[in-house]
Amino acid sequence: MQQAASHKLATLGPGVAFATALRRAPLALIERLGSWQRQAEERAHLMKLSDHQLQDMGLSRGDVEDMARKPLWQR
Repeated sequence: MQQAASHKLATLGPGVAFATALRRAPLALIERLGSWQRQAEERAHLMKLSDHQLQDMGLSRGDVEDMARKPLWQR
């Protein structure tokens, strides 16, 4: 469905496609910031778990520390 919409915008011309992308940009930014916030919260939660709890999930303390050191834009 989204591919059809993208194709339709492309046939209307680059100006319309650009204007549409520009209107959608704030929402995309908000969604991305929300995603980064959730990742930060998840990483903080993992850091608080005991080694035993992490082991139950198949993670080590080193795995969690590596995740915590990554920038938010890296998964």
